[in-house]
Amino acid sequence: MKLTVEQLIQLADKQFRLQAPMKSLWQILGDNFYPERADFTITRNVGQEFADNLMDSYPLLIRRDLGNSLSAMLREGDWFEMNVADRKPDYAGVEWLQKSNKMLRKLMYHRSAGFVRASKEGDHDFVTFGQCVKSVEVNRLHNGLLFRCWHMRDCAWFEDESGQVCGVIRNAKMSRRDVVNYFGADKVHANIKQDLQRSPFEEIDVTHMVLPSDMMGDDELQSKFPYVSIWIDKRNKVIIEEQGITHKMYVVPRFQTIAGSAYAYSPATTVGLSDARTLQAMTHTLMEAAERYARPPIIATANVVRSDVDLGPDGITWVDEAYDERMGGALRTIGQDRGGWPVGNAERERINETLQSAFYLNKLTLPDVGHEMTAYEVSERMKQFRRENLPLFAPIEAEDNGQTCELAFEIAIQNNMLGSPYDIPASLKGADVEFKFESPLTASEHEEIANRYAQTREMLAGAIQLDPNVGFDVDLSAAIRDAVAGIGAPQNWLTPPEQALEAKQIEEVRQTALQAMESQG
Repeated sequence: MKLTVEQLIQLADKQFRLQAPMKSLWQILGDNFYPERADFTITRNVGQEFADNLMDSYPLLIRRDLGNSLSAMLREGDWFEMNVADRKPDYAGVEWLQKSNKMLRKLMYHRSAGFVRASKEGDHDFVTFGQCVKSVEVNRLHNGLLFRCWHMRDCAWFEDESGQVCGVIRNAKMSRRDVVNYFGADKVHANIKQDLQRSPFEEIDVTHMVLPSDMMGDDELQSKFPYVSIWIDKRNKVIIEEQGITHKMYVVPRFQTIAGSAYAYSPATTVGLSDARTLQAMTHTLMEAAERYARPPIIATANVVRSDVDLGPDGITWVDEAYDERMGGALRTIGQDRGGWPVGNAERERINETLQSAFYLNKLTLPDVGHEMTAYEVSERMKQFRRENLPLFAPIEAEDNGQTCELAFEIAIQNNMLGSPYDIPASLKGADVEFKFESPLTASEHEEIANRYAQTREMLAGAIQLDPNVGFDVDLSAAIRDAVAGIGAPQNWLTPPEQALEAKQIEEVRQTALQAMESQG
């Protein structure tokens, strides 16, 4: 039985009830680490001052540094590469993958696509709150992709039996004019059209749901599409638009998940929250102490000081002329014991170091590699660097970059943005396309192949001196082709294997003929 609009609204309300406790935590984390985003349980006015409740900005700085480092570490240069998981493509297949890889990157980094902006916003949400919500879709002109990052306050999601996010519900506010323009006048409720002329810019509540099609109870829809996109007018309780889609549209990367919960946590802010609060209190105390050192409290002798004490520049304080200064100064400062300042300052530095560790900032710097080190020592230091940072970046690479690239590729290929589907080589038909990522944290497989080729060549050269027949044990043609691909050379730099084999056979015939002529001469 197909779900009704009332049942869909009940499903949405249930998911937002489950999400409600997370808002309080997100608000606290935002107040301490990300005040620009701290509007989960309160409403911020435009132009309102951020971080007016904080005495120390260091927690904001380390969140900013870690959030900015994600794109620098994981999305620098040609950071993704298409491949197939279930087979080895032929020459034409590799050439098509490389060409499509460049086209997809161009689509993603087009100015109107918004990929950089959405990734930046998502990175800081991910670092602070342990997750973010992004969407990938075709733009309204149907000539490119559109990436957007959404406020988690307005989004709720749930998992399937495999623990993957399968459904996302998003509340939004749209003006009547935008609703009519976006969906068309024939789809909206009569009340919206009736009030359009009177108040076209008044916002109404709408809900967007992307669910697995099998949840809808519509057998015909389920047989054609794995997901369904539903827009609901909550005030009038009607479905504005319902259509099947072949992709889930929303990407919800999660940092550290907890069994039994669809919502994740950030290990950085979870560890650093108590220290961030302590740092604010310590900074307040130290600032008060510093102010007392600079402007110490004053003792004034009663019935001697005849005016208010003026501590400003060129200030004058009147004292009774009959007072004898040998009895003590009429005005004198109270001595301050500065012995506690070094202790408090040392504790503050300790808190800062703890926060650096909580946000992985003490591990992000590449190891110092001296010129006197051997290649083996350099390799071992890089391995240690990867081991220390993989717990941070591995979830992002799989959850964020992986899902985003796969969804972008799926949408692009379905809308013929990567060329005609008839141009796909036969070796890739029905193949499962996967993405591999290059970063300082992942050892490049291709680079490793190139290094192994160089080592094999050196070993082979030494072995041939002892036994010339050893050269037949190594297929140098296959080795050099893999090595050239390993250094990142385009596929069209290599001659197709069939042409290379034909050229080798012709050259062998020519050499045989030359030898025969020389022997006859």
